[in-house]
Formats: sequence, C-alpha cells, structure tokens
Amino acid sequence: MNERYQVETVAEAFLALMKRRGVDFLYVNSGTDFASIVEAYARQESSKLSFPAPVICPHENLAVGMAHGYALVTGRPQAVMVHVSVGTANAVCGIMNAARDDIPMLFCAGRTPLFEKGRRGARNANIHWAQEMFDQAGMVRELVKWDYELRDGLNVADVVDRALTLAQTHPQGPVYLTLPREVLAQDLSGIEVTQAALAIPSPPAPDPSAVAQLAERLAAARFPVILTAASGRTHGAVTALSDFATRFGVGIVEYRPRFVCVPSTHPLHLGYDNRAALEQADLIIVVECDVPWMPSQSEPRAGTRVVHVGLDPAFSDYPLRSFKCDLAITSSVVNLLPALTAALEVRGPFEARARTIRDAASARRKHMSARIEKLAAAPRITKAWMSHCLNVVKPQNAIVVSEYWVDRDFVDFEHPGTYFGTPPAGGLGWGLPAALGASHASPDQTVIAALGDGAYLFANPAACHQAAAAMKLPVLTVVCNNSYWNAVHMSAVGVYPDGHASRGGKPAPLSALSPAPDFEKYVEASGGYGEKVTQPGELPNALKRALEVVRTERRQALLNVICE
Repeated sequence: MNERYQVETVAEAFLALMKRRGVDFLYVNSGTDFASIVEAYARQESSKLSFPAPVICPHENLAVGMAHGYALVTGRPQAVMVHVSVGTANAVCGIMNAARDDIPMLFCAGRTPLFEKGRRGARNANIHWAQEMFDQAGMVRELVKWDYELRDGLNVADVVDRALTLAQTHPQGPVYLTLPREVLAQDLSGIEVTQAALAIPSPPAPDPSAVAQLAERLAAARFPVILTAASGRTHGAVTALSDFATRFGVGIVEYRPRFVCVPSTHPLHLGYDNRAALEQADLIIVVECDVPWMPSQSEPRAGTRVVHVGLDPAFSDYPLRSFKCDLAITSSVVNLLPALTAALEVRGPFEARARTIRDAASARRKHMSARIEKLAAAPRITKAWMSHCLNVVKPQNAIVVSEYWVDRDFVDFEHPGTYFGTPPAGGLGWGLPAALGASHASPDQTVIAALGDGAYLFANPAACHQAAAAMKLPVLTVVCNNSYWNAVHMSAVGVYPDGHASRGGKPAPLSALSPAPDFEKYVEASGGYGEKVTQPGELPNALKRALEVVRTERRQALLNVICE
C-alpha cells in the first residue's frame, strides 16, 4: 500500500520519509542551511504531514550524544542534523563514540549552498563562502559506514532508504548525509512512500565447523571463561548467556563492560578484573570485547586457547589489533549460543568444573564484602564509596550512564539495559548527553549520570541542563570532583613509574582542573536542584534527597561530590 504525500519541497519529503521509516526524533543544532527544514515544520499544521519530532539541542555534542543514548535504550536509530562544516566539526567526537559503540544513527548536515545566485537557497550570507570545504565529509569518513550527498530531489527516497538500511546493518553504526540548501528547497509535486519496513539484513550466524571446534575445546576445558564487554547490547543475549554459563559450567568476566552482560549475582560471575581469566582459564572466549587485556602488562598463560566471537571479531576498523586468537567466529551472541548448546549437549558432564568456578566466584564476593566494610572509614570520599552508596539507594530498574566513576564491583545490575558505560573511543563529554537521551527514550525510568569533573566540563553542561529543562528530563547527575584528569595523571605515571610525575604527587603537570567551579550552580541556573557533598557520611542522604527531587518533583538534580 502506498500513500502519496502532498509535499512542496525536498525538505518536506526528506522529513516525511524519515518518519515513515521509523525515525521518531530529529535532534537538531540548526543554522542557515535549515531554511527549508524550518519552513517544512512551520507549514506542518496546514500540510498535515507527519515528521520526526524536532529536538532543539544548543550544542552538536549534545545532539549526537542524545541520539546515542536514545539508541542504547531502544535499539532504534534516530536522526541528527547539524549546521554544515562547522556543525560537523563540533560533532566529530560524538560520532567517533557512536562509531566505536556500533550505534545506528542517521547523521545529517547541511552543505554550503552550491550556487552564488540564480536558485532558491543560493548563497545570501557572508559565511557561505568561508564555510565551504572541498571535502566536508572527509572529517567523518573514517568513522561512518557510508557518506553521500543528496544531489537532487528525484531520488530522495532511495537515498534515505539506503542510509537507514546501512546504519542498521550489523555491525551497526552512524552514516553521514549532506544536504545542499538548494536541493532541500527544490519543488516537488508529490512523492510516493511505501509503508513496508526496510529489509535490514539479519545478524550473522556461525559457521557449523567453527561451532564444532569451539564445542570440542569447551568440553575439554578445565576452567573456561567468557570475557565480554558488550554482549549485553542485545537484551536477549543477557538471559541466553546466563543460562548457557550455568548449564555448561563456564565462568564469566565482564571486563570494562559497557552494558549489563549477565546479572551481577550470577553464581559463576568472576567479576570485572580480567586477571580471573588470564591467571586461571585454560580457555578464554572473548565475546564482543575489543581490548581483552593490555599486552604490555599481562597476557593469557602459555597454552591457554583464545577464541574471539562477535559481529566483527577482528574489529576490522581498528588500524592495529593483534591479540592472541586461535579461533574466530563471526556471529551474534544470540545466534551462536543455540548452535553451541546443541553441539555441547552430547558432551559432559560439567558439574565438577562448575563447582570449581562457583567456588572462585564465591571467594570473590566474600572479598568484596570485606572491602565494603572498610569504605565508610576513609577520611575522604572515594569512587568505591560513591559506587557503594549508589548501589544502596538507586532503584533496581534505574538506568545508570557512567563516564568515569562507577565501579561495577560495588554496584549490582540485574536487568538488561540498566547500565551503559563509556564507549571504547572514550571521547569525553558523552555521558550527560547520553543520559538525557536515555531519559528521553524511557521517561518513566530513573536515569543517573555518573561523571567525572572533566567529562562533565566536556559535555557543555550549560547546554545540557538547558535542554533537560526545556524537555523536562529529570536526570540525576553525580559528579566525582577531584579537580584533575586522573587518566592523564595515571598515563604519565604508567609510562614513567619512577619518574618525576610519579614522585610529585597529584595532580601531575597538565592534568589539573582547579579551581573547580561550583558545579551545583550549573543545574540551579536551569531550575534544577544542586548540592555539594564533602564528607563520606553525607553522601547517602544527599543521594536520597536528589533522587526524591528527580522522582517526585520531576526536576533535574546534580550532586557535586568532592572526592579523591
């Protein structure tokens, strides 16, 4: 069944097509290239056309980060549009995060008008000469799956369909489409848009011979461990992996996890330190994990077999990656586990090794309980104490977005989609925008952004809090404020352990962020609740007060926590 839209311009057709293809929102940071987009929304009441709802973002990093967070929660791609070359430049860091985190996103930008005169939309401002680049898309080409320029309204439907199909094809990722102003302003008498959904290719399934090899190695292993960072991206994979590990006696390590990959209380959960795998395992199955260990610091024991599994187990867009690999299987987790289960059912039993791994997991939990008892006695607030307090007060189904301080050893997550960690690229300023996007996607869930002071500053907090107020997104932001970039300090100490930086105390040169602003004032400026916390004993009640504001008053809140 087709429906003819009575559009007047290519801009209207472009917006209507996105909506028909399942794009609910257009996160925008607009400019002079948006003239026809603005006119399309202004005419919408009379045209009766259905468009993605516009979300005005006062910074490009905010726009990309919100779309990123929305996609994390829903799994559905949304669209971002920014202003020509300069807007694209401001968004590059966010696009790199989205690319390395496999986020489906239609990232659009205007293009400086093609003509100096003679066409509707031709240049009429001084910036239209200086902003033009020979290769605008070159800024993001290495980070996106596809880039293209809409050259005529004739094939706008084909171009939108191609963009959204590639963004959602596994491994998913952002695509880039540039939109010249004259093309958007072109007249169209109408366009037919099919109601059929896009035919997105299904995720890859494993090669049967590779499954047989893995099953043989798993059956023979004494202490097999699955090491994963991102298998929980697909919610169904969490239950599937948990059940598989229990049934066949396989330990699980969530190493630098970005998702909830298995429940924290799983009896074979060996924690978040990869040493449990590197020091004990005779078979390591690396599942959706780009960096399973640091080659300069530690590697698997001699004789340990290593298998890599994922949608792209070689991480082909990484210029250098040479971790030990005895077998690589290209497959989604949900496609691999049923085939592997069938191959293992005729083998076994696995009860003895399950007991061994369960004992190791139990010993770890006892050790963590002993550590928790000592946390409150520390003279200053630590990240571990912050994590423990968060665990005590947060609702079980709350969404936590962490860009720095959440220590998963101290915070339990039982449900898929309740934890999102920093993308592999680590482009600062991701956490707060992503948390706002998560709240936008799931307004009934409590959303908590756990940030370092550097990450908070990089997020352009004034823009974020203004957007939260405008959209009524009651996110709780908890800033771990130690007045320096710990990553910079630790990097210098790591390279020069006996050097001057290591002997000089904190912070090392080039890592200081003092004097720290009163971060709680940022949120107050946008009508939110702010509080500074300086003592360990104050933190639990401060978190409760802030959560009360978020949950009952539906206002955003921020805790400025002075910590180590």
